[in-house]
Amino acid sequence: MTASALPLDVPTSAARCSDIQNAGNSATVDVLVVGGGLVGLTLAAALGNTALTVGVVEARPLFHPETAEAIASPDGRATALALGTVRMLRSIGIWPEMERAGVSPIERIQVSDGDFSGVARLDRTEIDAEALGYIVENRVTLAALTRFVARCGNIRLFSPTRLQSWVANDDAVRAVLTREDGFEVKVRSQVIIAADGARSRLRAQADISASNWEYDQVCIVTTVRTERSHQQVAFERFQPSGPFAVLPMWSGEKGSFEASHRSCVVWTAKMGDRDRLMSLNDEAFIAAMAPSFGKQLGRIESVSPRACYVPKRSHCHDYVRPRFALIGDAAHSTHPVGGQGVNLGMRDVAVLSECLVRAREAGLDLGSLDVLRQYQQGRRGDNAAVLFATDTANRLFSNQIWPLQWGRRLGLVGLDWVPFVKPFLMRRAMGLGGRPTQLVEGRSLATVGL
Repeated sequence: MTASALPLDVPTSAARCSDIQNAGNSATVDVLVVGGGLVGLTLAAALGNTALTVGVVEARPLFHPETAEAIASPDGRATALALGTVRMLRSIGIWPEMERAGVSPIERIQVSDGDFSGVARLDRTEIDAEALGYIVENRVTLAALTRFVARCGNIRLFSPTRLQSWVANDDAVRAVLTREDGFEVKVRSQVIIAADGARSRLRAQADISASNWEYDQVCIVTTVRTERSHQQVAFERFQPSGPFAVLPMWSGEKGSFEASHRSCVVWTAKMGDRDRLMSLNDEAFIAAMAPSFGKQLGRIESVSPRACYVPKRSHCHDYVRPRFALIGDAAHSTHPVGGQGVNLGMRDVAVLSECLVRAREAGLDLGSLDVLRQYQQGRRGDNAAVLFATDTANRLFSNQIWPLQWGRRLGLVGLDWVPFVKPFLMRRAMGLGGRPTQLVEGRSLATVGL
């Protein structure tokens, strides 16, 4: 039986198919996750094979209707996954499949300021780490996550479908899901989790406000092939328009990582230059990018189709309401400098999933404010600190007032002179500081209570 044979859910076994068919147009789960992106699917995966039942609502089709193969968005974007995030994915059981599909470790990061010759070097050997992080194409992560959750007997995928309406009462959340053909399912859950992105509709419906800061910037993302191999080194150059990042990617072929000539470029440009840069042909775009790109990797030989998005900083004043919680970009968004956005959402997942599993073990109501506030208390401080740091870095390094310019350049070259500062900053950026969580420490949540 294929996925298309069922109204909304993706089957993973004959027993589960029967269960879904018998459910008719109603279903009951413990946790309803709205949003099947990187963060929403990771939350579902973290709760996979636990005592909790989970529903995932996603408007996009997560599986091909004929083959039940995972569908990943083909936008070409890649994400820098911090080592803490990678440890989480290992604990859940997803990372081996991602490695087979293609990931690229970051051995070293070089940070520079414009045309200043001084460079700060962050090397994995300084903290005895396997890598500073990994660059992974989003399609790889999404496909691995989707296949994993589809194999978990306690997870139901409602895709493609939309959350039509929901209401939280004293005893439960009651939601109505609809598909394009009008098929409707009523779902009851103890708690609903909004993982529906920076423009979260559920956040507005829950009447949760946020502080927002906008930048006169746009981020242009593309993949390039260069004359020389990147040797697993990432480059971040700050310039007046904003940071320019070159991130090492897997070559797409079997062989050593170091031989790869593919890199992901995230170019922060002025908003006023967006239309001009996006309309250039490939040759002209490469020429426009070359001064910021530098000469470390030689000539840029080719460039992929470009994507662009507008960065902003946003932080909700609350993450929770009775029977409701925000995670990922729905709760906070940050400038991409330092590659912290998705990783903050993953740290949300680590704390929230552990809170929910431990609440079930203790016989508590998953939707109670006492349970959900433990998640908020565990995450809001770290998120606020990182949002402040990334905002400050972007504004400081984009400012051309000469005392600030020379002060930050002295800071770059002097980073090695102050003991313990660089290792501390590196570990924090890698998601290895702050509150310890079971997933980051290498233990699956399925072991809670054992």
